[in-house]
Amino acid sequence: MGNFDARAPVIIGVGEASRKTVAGEWPAPRELAGAAIKVALADTGQSQAVAAVVHTIAAIRTFEDSGVSLGTGSPDNAPEAFGAAGGITAKRLIYADVGGQSPQAMLNELAGDIRRGTCDMAVLVAAEATGTAKRARKAGISLDWSLPSDTPFDNRLSSFPILSRTEIRHGIISMPLAYSLIENARRMALGLDGAAYAREMAALWSAFSVKAETRLHAQFPGFRSPEALQSGDNANYPLTDIYRRWHVAQDAVDLGGAVILTSAGKARDLGVPQDKWVWLAGAAEAAEPPLSERAVIHRSAALDFAIPAALGQAGLAVTDLGPVDIYSCFPCAVFAAVDSMQDAGRALGDYTLTGGLSFFGGPGNGFAMYNIAAMVDALRRDGAKPAILTANGGVMSKQAVGIYTATQPSVPWSGDVAKGYAPTPRALDDAPQGTARVRSFVRPAGKDGFGPATALLETEGGARAMAVIDCPVDTDLGNAVVYVTPGEKRHIATFV
Repeated sequence: MGNFDARAPVIIGVGEASRKTVAGEWPAPRELAGAAIKVALADTGQSQAVAAVVHTIAAIRTFEDSGVSLGTGSPDNAPEAFGAAGGITAKRLIYADVGGQSPQAMLNELAGDIRRGTCDMAVLVAAEATGTAKRARKAGISLDWSLPSDTPFDNRLSSFPILSRTEIRHGIISMPLAYSLIENARRMALGLDGAAYAREMAALWSAFSVKAETRLHAQFPGFRSPEALQSGDNANYPLTDIYRRWHVAQDAVDLGGAVILTSAGKARDLGVPQDKWVWLAGAAEAAEPPLSERAVIHRSAALDFAIPAALGQAGLAVTDLGPVDIYSCFPCAVFAAVDSMQDAGRALGDYTLTGGLSFFGGPGNGFAMYNIAAMVDALRRDGAKPAILTANGGVMSKQAVGIYTATQPSVPWSGDVAKGYAPTPRALDDAPQGTARVRSFVRPAGKDGFGPATALLETEGGARAMAVIDCPVDTDLGNAVVYVTPGEKRHIATFV
């Protein structure tokens, strides 16, 4: 290779593990992580040589350490514990921030460090054993996954606002409820009724279920027809007025994943075969304010920036792409990328390599580790076209995008992540009174049926507001005109 780019970042190994490959009834996250690291090291073809020169271990934050505790405890130093279980140590230890964007964002950062020469070998690792923790709780078994350590590490826990206080006050207390607001806004923008939009979501998710059957570590494989996804059979109960159980990320998983990054020059020096290498060709990230304050609700303005920005770094267009994996916690997260990419020739099932978080499984913050592994597999099989991955955190709040190639990119990646997106938040009226129009809504579902709707409103003055509306379940609130009255706890809306 005459113009060999020795400082370019390349992935040289990927590994996955699950209860299908890890022995024991109650595997801890560090056991799953350790098994995945060992698989990734073996995948390089130079396991011992690579393990000896690891500079950085970056661990994706577990849900136990993200405010979603199941009472199992966790290691004082997760990157150290995960690395030790895989037989590696490192000078630098990083514990990544909360959010599903974190694996791709962390890879972007580590790749930049490699390009700039401040790191020459990094291991990115994630693991969750939520499935085991839930089984243990149901069986009355107490698990203790804590592990003491006094080793210093870079602990990145931010206070980024996923949900605003106003959203929480008005009943938006879970991701299915929050994403239902986006989903209903998109339905309204398309002019579809509930039944027609349910068919769109079912067609997308049915196509995704097919891909889950191709991945060894998929936690919920099995074809699901569009009809089955719209029915209440097989515990497919409603969660909101627009979502059923299998529309959402399934977190009862036992998964570990690892990715090994280095420079092309270091990979060559260590004797890692070039047919193992996958190159990062473009990277972009963007963040949004809370949903109720966004100028655009029915799609992702952050993705509208990040996808073209990452492609632009690589000198590529959407139509140049081969493998695609879009973060898929809820249908609207995929539709946002479909709407942004505008690739009419791509089949719905070709927006995933894994089957998504409903069928591959939703391992907390770590899902993008597995779409990276699937992407590497795909490019090694057929590297004729580049790949794109997206990773999403919060309520489509934080986006990270990566472009990958099987051969050295024609446009060298600089090491800088495109981050030029600057949202303009909409003013939120926290004491609204008067006439307003419903811009989206959601009804929570429970054992006793549906509760009152939470509505996202636009007031006559052009401000955003939230309110609760008590009305019959079959009422389509889309674009309805209401009168809103402020309340100390919640604002109340009634039909005009």
